Amino acid sequence: MIKIIEEIKTTRESYPFASAEKYCKLAERKYFEKEYYMHGTANVYQTLNTGKIGIKNKEVSYVNRFIVRAPENPKDFSGNVVLEIINPTAFMEIDRMWILGWREFVRKGDIYIGITSKPNTIPKLLAFDSKRYEKMSWANPTPETPLPFTVEEALKADLLPDQNINFETGLFWDMLSDLAKLLKVKIEKNPLNTYDIESLVLTGWSQSANYLIRYMNDFIYGGIVDENLFDGFLVAGSPRNVSIPINQYESLSAASSGLQTIKKTKKPTIVIQTESENGGFEPWRLKRQEGDRQDFLCRQYDITGASHDTEYSLISYYQDDSDLARIGCAMKYSGKNSYPNNYPSEYLFMSAYRNLFYWIKTGVAPQKCELIKMDTKGINLKDALGNTIGGLRTCLLDYPSRSYHRESDIDKGSNRMFPDADTNFLFGCEKPFSKEMLYSLYESLDNYRDLVTKSTFEDVTKGFITKEDASELIELSVKLAKDGGLE
Repeated sequence: MIKIIEEIKTTRESYPFASAEKYCKLAERKYFEKEYYMHGTANVYQTLNTGKIGIKNKEVSYVNRFIVRAPENPKDFSGNVVLEIINPTAFMEIDRMWILGWREFVRKGDIYIGITSKPNTIPKLLAFDSKRYEKMSWANPTPETPLPFTVEEALKADLLPDQNINFETGLFWDMLSDLAKLLKVKIEKNPLNTYDIESLVLTGWSQSANYLIRYMNDFIYGGIVDENLFDGFLVAGSPRNVSIPINQYESLSAASSGLQTIKKTKKPTIVIQTESENGGFEPWRLKRQEGDRQDFLCRQYDITGASHDTEYSLISYYQDDSDLARIGCAMKYSGKNSYPNNYPSEYLFMSAYRNLFYWIKTGVAPQKCELIKMDTKGINLKDALGNTIGGLRTCLLDYPSRSYHRESDIDKGSNRMFPDADTNFLFGCEKPFSKEMLYSLYESLDNYRDLVTKSTFEDVTKGFITKEDASELIELSVKLAKDGGLE
């Protein structure tokens, strides 16, 4: 239960962590960014012998935070709300779904909300601004009970080293449900009570996508919360073999193991994978997550060319933010390859959000698309130019000027979780074609422009690229070919 919503005032000296106002100039776009504490109580759940979810600890007090980005004028609001489970994997708040979709949200008048999903990010929030975030609290209700495993056992099981006896990650489920419930009622406590919300979508990236899958399976379709709490879901970048425990004490339990798969969804759902996840993390062992049944409304897309992290989504979006550098949160490309992967998957994400809301409002599902072609071991098949075959493609792959790879070479020991690894399987690289190859493929820059324009027009008609983004994608493609020497 949420008891108090408290705005965390923004001033010149105190502002949100990784503020989008800095990077996206929201005020110039007539958007505001506000941050709130939510004070309340949440149950901690546990897995019962039946496999169902039951209550372990009742009404545990907490203080969490969420961020809101919305049109200044409620009349400019589209009716659509995107609620993101903010990703905590890097021990900092990464609102990746905002990063990938923000331009679509802003131009359509959508509201974005991001909620902190794990207490392992609190130390970095405090390092960023100890006064601003001093009330954050996810206290473990049973700190006297030791975790039933050691840090070494957790690492051996490929778990993130973020278990902490002082915190309890299992508080999150009720926090999420209660915030969604609050958004749907017009009461003073609701900070968006002057906005007429029509569609509420839940989204998450990577580990947070796995949180979303577990929430769908065990809470929405497990009888804990109303099946109509959310109107749709967008699940992206899910590492399917990464377990999400109901509470941190169950981190190594059998109930938390196994591949993460959506068992049921009666609301429109889009699943998106990049090349880092479609074969890696073992999702190729799963049945395709797609259907048009009443109990399974789902579309699945593999974005060919993109890796889990890209130069834009992990580095350039943050614009060399000195605040993040000060607390050790400035991300860098650790690969030894000259060109980090910067495949513009954000164009496909922006279209996916538009298609999802259209599906919710009209009942008309977006087009299907073939998945990436793989061998029997889950390895992506490549064409003669070095690019992956199949999947959701753009003109950059229909008429490539380079090959895109889901991995990059790194020095051993540079990956703290996998010290013996000599590749980064989350941040890929690009290998530009030679000038001679570009001329043999396309003859001239004018001919190349004509080819990518026709290709992009086809993607617009299929709904895979928005009309607003088409020209920008074409110009990017032409620029890359020109940079490679094509004239």
